[in-house]
Amino acid sequence: MAFDKPTRNRLAAFVAEARRLITDEFTQQFQSLYGISDASLTELAQLSHLDDAGLAVAGLLRERIDYLVKTHPEDKTGLKSAVARLAREQAFTVLNRLAAVRMAEKRGLIAESVGNGYQSKGFKVFEQVARSGLGEIYQRYRRYLFCLFDELAIDLGVLFDRRSPQGLLFPRENTLLDLLNLLNGPELEPLWQEDETIGWIYQYYNDPAERKKMREESAAPRNSRELAVRNQFFTPRYVVEFLTDNTLGRIWNEMTKGDTRLKVQCRYLVRRPKESSNNNLYTFCFALTIF
Repeated sequence: MAFDKPTRNRLAAFVAEARRLITDEFTQQFQSLYGISDASLTELAQLSHLDDAGLAVAGLLRERIDYLVKTHPEDKTGLKSAVARLAREQAFTVLNRLAAVRMAEKRGLIAESVGNGYQSKGFKVFEQVARSGLGEIYQRYRRYLFCLFDELAIDLGVLFDRRSPQGLLFPRENTLLDLLNLLNGPELEPLWQEDETIGWIYQYYNDPAERKKMREESAAPRNSRELAVRNQFFTPRYVVEFLTDNTLGRIWNEMTKGDTRLKVQCRYLVRRPKESSNNNLYTFCFALTIF
């Protein structure tokens, strides 16, 4: 299907709502579980309600906050900005993991795991083994997803590695169910079969209002985050195809004197009469600078 403006708008609305939902959830977790606010950090020794695993996460979250503060010395708000960024990046990881799982389901690469929530086929098989040994249904479903993430991390560690400092948190039950309802909305159903969907999600995760504010405050990016937010735009597939078809494709077509199946496969190949090989070489070198 074509990613026309109405389609992109639907996806952008989903990403904005999912971002808000998960970010709010993690901000609440910071305060209620891990003793983290935008004004202060509670000493780990005072978090007596946490078990050893929870204390380990609390410590790692503080290490991440410390890293964000130290690597952005120009940010005068310090702790407040670091906590907000931490919530945003943790939410980003969760959203992209679930979206990637949904896309893998639609391609038959994994069993249905998030497409039908607690009734997903993969989870039902898992339940036959786990039964009630892992707690209530939410605990069992979360453990199932964690096992799935660990398996996918073998090939896609950057996204699914649960030891990553960007992936320390997971939504609690009510938020997870709301997120799955958003993910499985009927208006998004056909999008999970499209390769470009994950790229548009990456772009739309950056808040347009935040990007506008950055540009109003400074003509040039002031740090690495601003550089990413202000310049991270997804390149649609047809643009990539046009560039490759008219650089590598055109050179190969000329080298083979047209005796190649690329003439049919390169949908955007422009074959102009009397074009010299020097022009092709120039186009090729120019495209390399773009890539």
